[in-house]
Amino acid sequence: NRVNVCAAVDFAYTTTKRADYTCIAVVGVDSMYNYYVLEVDRFKTGHISDYFKHILSLHQKWGFRTLYAEATAAQSVIINSLKQDYIRPNGLALDIEEENPSRHLGSKEERITNILQPRYANRQMWHYKGGNCQSLEEELIVQHPPHDDIKDAVSVAVNRSIAPTGAIRSSTNVLGTYSNNRFGGVG
Repeated sequence: NRVNVCAAVDFAYTTTKRADYTCIAVVGVDSMYNYYVLEVDRFKTGHISDYFKHILSLHQKWGFRTLYAEATAAQSVIINSLKQDYIRPNGLALDIEEENPSRHLGSKEERITNILQPRYANRQMWHYKGGNCQSLEEELIVQHPPHDDIKDAVSVAVNRSIAPTGAIRSSTNVLGTYSNNRFGGVG
């Protein structure tokens, strides 16, 4: 089945021992709204060139065209530098779109839960074995994990994913067909 690929990044800009990691999550969605965690890259750095190396590697491997990134004050500086100093000079067909979650959507934990919980409950989420997916599963299971960077990036990627169009679906029209003269067709 055809899968559309989406990626999201949760930047961490400190490298202390207890600081969060930077996490890039690549997710695919098929026409049946099954979400596949394709790859999770998790690392610590304080250098924008390192962010770019990781993004470039995943972009070349998976071919996503847009990377969604939460943009607070310091993260906006990283995003602008990536766009101006790395993506544009290298001629990449990659856009970094800033995510600015508002408080009316709830806390970070509430937003993540609202996006991921229904999809896990409906068995629409699929993980690869091993690697950083093991860390994702630990973050999902523990009530207040020490880090939430992976599930944050995965939730943004899942939320922004668009299923492929043109899927062949069998549909049964329970109400039957009716004529709609105003718009010139059958509904």
